[in-house]
Amino acid sequence: MNTENKTLVPVSEPEARPGLVGTFTLGLQVWGREMRRILTGQAKRHEVRQLEARLREEIAVLARLDGSGQVTPGPERDLCLRQIEMLKAEIARLRREEEATEPR
Repeated sequence: MNTENKTLVPVSEPEARPGLVGTFTLGLQVWGREMRRILTGQAKRHEVRQLEARLREEIAVLARLDGSGQVTPGPERDLCLRQIEMLKAEIARLRREEEATEPR
C-alpha cells in the first residue's frame, strides 16, 4: 500500500535555479518582447502619419473639386468623399488599437 501512495502523490522537487545561462536567456527573451512591442508601436504610429498625409491630400482634392464650380456632383467627388471617410475610420481604429495595447 505504501508503493501506491508514492505513485498517486507526486513528490515536489526543489525548483532549479536558472544560473547564468538561464538568467541570460530570460533577459534576452524579455528584451526581445520589449523590442517587438516598441517596434510594433512605432510601425503603427508611422502608418497613422501616412494615413493622415493621404487624408490631407484627399481633402485638398475635394476642395479643388468643390472650387471648380461643378453644378452636379460627379463620380470623382463621390469617390473622394468615400476615401475621406474610409481614411478617417482607419485612423480612428488604429488610434483605438494603440490606446488599448499601450502599457499603463
